[in-house]
Amino acid sequence: MVQYFSKEFFDELANALNVDAEWMKKAAPLTFKAIITITDRGQSHLLDCVNGKVTASQVAPDIPADFKFDGPYDSWVILGKGEKDFQSLVMSGKVKFRGSMPKVMGMMSQWNRLIKIAQQLPKEF
Repeated sequence: MVQYFSKEFFDELANALNVDAEWMKKAAPLTFKAIITITDRGQSHLLDCVNGKVTASQVAPDIPADFKFDGPYDSWVILGKGEKDFQSLVMSGKVKFRGSMPKVMGMMSQWNRLIKIAQQLPKEF
């Protein structure tokens, strides 16, 4: 079991996405970079998706990306446990979003699949 939001967690998430038939079908046409930051722990992780294939790495929060999601660890735990969905965390301001809203909204089925897989990974909070 890995620690939630660690480098190992994001590596496992990328591996799980890359072997998930539903993700690959939905995400095959997608190429994007998303940075996810834990604001109160100073950790940022990049999910780099090229034609649906995902790689993960720990990065500085200010590198260029199509999408940036910032929030405190507690907000990410709420998402990781499935207590609230991603959209409600963004709409309530618990997670801040930067990037193209129309583009991210057009990718909701892919984001929902990514989040579902992340929620299913064995992890410690």
